[in-house]
Amino acid sequence: MLGTEPSLAQLAAIQSVAQGADDGPFTMVNIIKYKDHATYPVGSDEPARTGRQAYAQYTGTVGPLIYALGGSVAYQQDCELLFVGDESAAADEVIIINYPSRQAYLRMFRSEAYQSVILHRKAGLVSRVLYQCTAKTRS
Repeated sequence: MLGTEPSLAQLAAIQSVAQGADDGPFTMVNIIKYKDHATYPVGSDEPARTGRQAYAQYTGTVGPLIYALGGSVAYQQDCELLFVGDESAAADEVIIINYPSRQAYLRMFRSEAYQSVILHRKAGLVSRVLYQCTAKTRS
């Protein structure tokens, strides 16, 4: 099922790894699908904007948070063509972020600054799929 927010089980999984001895650098692959028009909660005083513009409002705050904790944007590109897979898998953008550790990611995730902009992400996205990836040591 597609959504925009982690489930309790997914949060527990990242917290479990963050508490382990193997918590180190990892990459988060974000596969993003934007709404045509952002949808904010009823009564919100947010201006009309596209889903991509709402997400940009979110990333305008989150980007500096990522860099402050020692992370970086490794890759960000629009998806041009769904080459393999059915149309339900179509996405608009792929963003790959490097993080120094899951503990650092969770500190950012729990911060007031991060939590204050989640409404823009929710308003702007149809869905997002995130994959945590860790480089394997090749022998």
